[in-house]
Amino acid sequence: MTLKLSENMNKASAESLIAVKQKIPLVHCITNRVTITDCANGVLACGAAPIMAEDTREVEDITSISQALVLNIGTLMPLQIEAMLKAGKKAKQIGVPVILDPVGAGATKLRDEVSKQIIDEVKPDIIRGNMSEIRALYGFAGHTKGVEAAASDAVTMENAADAAVIVKEMADKFDCVVGATGEVDIISDGKTTYFVANGHPMLCKITGSGCVLSALTGAYAGAAPEKSKEKILDAVVGAFVLSGMAGEYAYAEVEKAKAGTGTFHAKYMDALNLIDADDFRKNAKIYVDEV
Repeated sequence: MTLKLSENMNKASAESLIAVKQKIPLVHCITNRVTITDCANGVLACGAAPIMAEDTREVEDITSISQALVLNIGTLMPLQIEAMLKAGKKAKQIGVPVILDPVGAGATKLRDEVSKQIIDEVKPDIIRGNMSEIRALYGFAGHTKGVEAAASDAVTMENAADAAVIVKEMADKFDCVVGATGEVDIISDGKTTYFVANGHPMLCKITGSGCVLSALTGAYAGAAPEKSKEKILDAVVGAFVLSGMAGEYAYAEVEKAKAGTGTFHAKYMDALNLIDADDFRKNAKIYVDEV
């Protein structure tokens, strides 16, 4: 596999950023209670609008007025699972893209079962997780440690080609776009695979960076000009680039201030709001494998 910088996706991802700010998609998040505020603020910062509703009596109505649905299994409860399934099925009926964040898949039987149930019954358009979670869903022996990716599943430029096989095959298996985060992010629709090298390790030191990325993915998918798999793929890459670049920006500010993770968190949110299409065109590190 030979990776090369993708000028076409660089342009497409910048267009995705512009589309979010122009369309202001409403993103329905049934999400992790630990990170719900961060998810809402992240969606607002990137230019979209969040709504967090999980009462089974209204989730279908809320989904009906939304442009994307994010299902995050971070803090599962029985009624929340029911709400996710109801909202997910409604979204698929009306063509609203569904994003599944299988937090902690591979760590417990419950998380595996709920992830499988959502995949089987809802058929999400996008699955976004760390590499340990993606491996667990695919059926490999993952090494999930809580909700974090294990060191043995780390993805770097050196092993990205091997890791991409799993992501690509899983996208094909579940007929969706799969995005796996790591030092290098891998995003595939089963045919074309992209690698995003933007980001900083401190993103792993704040609670909820993955949850926020899933919410951002919802915003970008909701603003996609059409809901074809090709356009959804463009949107997912755009969301990953935004989060990665925001991490780079935030760390630069932390270094200047000789500060820590609290400052990083605040500056990350600032960057989600401030990064524009020109920043994407200049600083996005998107590689492609078209084989």
